[in-house]
Amino acid sequence: MELTDIKSLDLDELTEYIVSLGEPKFRAKQLYEWMHVRLVSGYDEMTNIPASLKAKLKENTFYASLYPERVQVSKEDGTSKYLFRLYDGNYIESVLMHYHHGDSVCISSQAGCRMGYTEYSHLRETGYPTLL
Repeated sequence: MELTDIKSLDLDELTEYIVSLGEPKFRAKQLYEWMHVRLVSGYDEMTNIPASLKAKLKENTFYASLYPERVQVSKEDGTSKYLFRLYDGNYIESVLMHYHHGDSVCISSQAGCRMGYTEYSHLRETGYPTLL
């Protein structure tokens, strides 16, 4: 059985999905708020969602989140480099650079780095098995 990427559903699709599980429609709006407004990292943080629904969702969906593993901040220019663990155990990097004209962000679109640019050796070794 293929798991549903619940965070990719818009509110109408989420409502349809929740109703298909035998749950009341209002649960979709609650879930949507937790995922896209409060930005929680998983079902266990959703305090107004019943345990029975959380169990159904854990069994039938996946909940993609970023888990910060490491942050490095340059003393020279304030550039911040982030290492995030993905839901599938792979890693991505992101860099926030500050310039006089504004900020710039570099965001990984693939897990790993085939070019060997990364300082994190386990990313160099893995290539990029996950496309974001």
